Amino acid sequence: MAVVTGAVALLSACAVTPEPLTSADNDARVAEDLDRLFAKQEKITGPLSLEEAIARALKYNLDHRLKLMEEAVSMGQLDVANMNLLPDVVASSGWTRRSKQDATYNEDKTSTSTSSDKNVRDADLTVSWNVLDFAIGYMRANQQADMALIVKERRRQVIHNVINDTRSAYWRAAAAERALAQFEPVLQEVRDALSRAETQVRERVGAPLEALTYQEDLLLTLRELETRRRQLVEARTELAVLMNIHPDSEFTLQAATETDRDALPVLTESSEVLELEALKNRSELRSEAYQMRINQQEAKIAIVQMIPGLNFSAGINHTTDSYKVNSKWYEGAINLSWNLMQVFKAPANMRLADSQIELSEVRRLALSMAVISQVNIAQLRFDHSKRDYELADKIANVQSNIAETIDASRSANTVGEAQAIRAEVRAMLSNLQRDMAFADMQASYGRLFASIGADPFPSEIPNDTIEGLSKAVGEVLSRWNRGEYAAQEPTTEAEVVEASAEATKAAVQ
Repeated sequence: MAVVTGAVALLSACAVTPEPLTSADNDARVAEDLDRLFAKQEKITGPLSLEEAIARALKYNLDHRLKLMEEAVSMGQLDVANMNLLPDVVASSGWTRRSKQDATYNEDKTSTSTSSDKNVRDADLTVSWNVLDFAIGYMRANQQADMALIVKERRRQVIHNVINDTRSAYWRAAAAERALAQFEPVLQEVRDALSRAETQVRERVGAPLEALTYQEDLLLTLRELETRRRQLVEARTELAVLMNIHPDSEFTLQAATETDRDALPVLTESSEVLELEALKNRSELRSEAYQMRINQQEAKIAIVQMIPGLNFSAGINHTTDSYKVNSKWYEGAINLSWNLMQVFKAPANMRLADSQIELSEVRRLALSMAVISQVNIAQLRFDHSKRDYELADKIANVQSNIAETIDASRSANTVGEAQAIRAEVRAMLSNLQRDMAFADMQASYGRLFASIGADPFPSEIPNDTIEGLSKAVGEVLSRWNRGEYAAQEPTTEAEVVEASAEATKAAVQ
C-alpha cells in the first residue's frame, strides 16, 4: 500500500499544468520577430525601378520564403524516403548479471548442472532486408518525388502572384508619388479659397446662393482630393509590405520622376496559341498531372501489399559466456510471411485508388476549362485596359490644355477664381486617372502572362543579389513587353534537387 501511495504522490508531483506566457516572454518574442523581419536586407540606395522592386519582393517576401522552406522540407522528405530503401542494420550489445547460477536438475533431480555464467556480455550485428517493404518503399519514394515537384509548382505560382502584385502596386505607388507632389499646393489653394468663401457667406458679401454654391463646390472638391490622397498613400504601403520593408520607410520610385514612358506592351500571339501554352505551363495543371501519378502508384501499392513478404537476414554474434562452446558465430535466415488480411483489404484499397484517379482526371479537366477561361478573360481585360489608358491619356491632355488656357485667362482677369480652381483640380485628377489607368494596364498585362504560366526568370540567374535578380527580371520583363515569352520545359529530378539546395540556402539566409 505504501508503494502505491508513493507512486500516486510521484505522479501528482509530475502532473503538467498550463503555463501562459509572461509579459517578458511576449516582449522578447516581439523584439526577436521585429529584428528578424527586416534583418539581412540590402538597403535601398536610390530610386527604385520596377525590376528592383520585383527582385526585392522575390528575395524578401515572406510568402515566397515560406514556399522556399516548404520546397526544402519536401526535398528532405524525399531524401528520407530514399534512405528508407536501404536494408536495416542493427547493432546491439548487452550485459546481464544473475544473483544465482543458471542451474538445472537432471531428469531424476539427483544432481544439477550450470549452463551459464552469472555475468554475461552479448553483442551482435544483424542485417535484414524485406523484399516487400523495399518494393512498397520504392513506390512511396516515387510518390514523394512527385510531391516535391508539386511543391515546386506551388512555388512557381507564388512567384507569379508576387510579381503581379508588386507590378500593380509599383505603378499605383508611382502614380501616387507623382500625384502627391501636386496635391499639397492644390489642397492648400482649395482650403484658402474655402476660407474666403466661408467669410463671404458669414459676412453676406454678394449673392447668398452663389456664395453657398461656391462653398459647396469647394467642400466637394476638398473631400474628393482627401479621398484620393488617402488611396495614394495606401498604394505605397502595399508596395512596401510586398518588398518586406517597414511601411513607414522612406523610398522613391524611379517611374515617378520619369516623364517619358516606354512603348506600350503588345500581345503578338492569338488566343488559341495562348490557350495551348497555358494548358502546358500552368502550375495547377502540372501539379494535377503529378497528383495523377501519385494516385496511380497508390493503386499499384494496393496490389503489391497482397504479395507475401520475403525477409533475408544475416548477422554476427558474440558472447562472453564461458559455458558456450562457440563464443562467436554467424547466422542467416530466410523468412516468408503473408498478411492474409491484406487480401481482404485489397479490393477496398483498389476501389479507393481508382476513385482517386478518376477524381484527379475530372479535376484536371475542370482546371483546364478554368485555365482557358482565365486566359481569354485576361486577354480581354488587357485589351480593355489598354484602350482605357489611351482614352485617359487623351482626356488628360485636353484637361491640361484647358487648365493652361484658363490660367492664362485668369492672369488677364477674364476668368474667376472658382473656374480656375475647378480647371486645375480636373487637370490634376485627369493626370492621376491616366497614371492609374497605366497601372491597371500594366497589372492586366502581368496577369495575362501569369495566366499562360510564363516563367518570370530566365534559365540561369547570375546570383541571388538584388542587382543580379534585378538584371534577370529586367531581361524577362523586356521580352514580355515585346510580346515574347519562353515556356518552361518539365524539370528533371536532378534539377529539382539542385534548385531545392539553392532554395534551402536562400531561405535560411
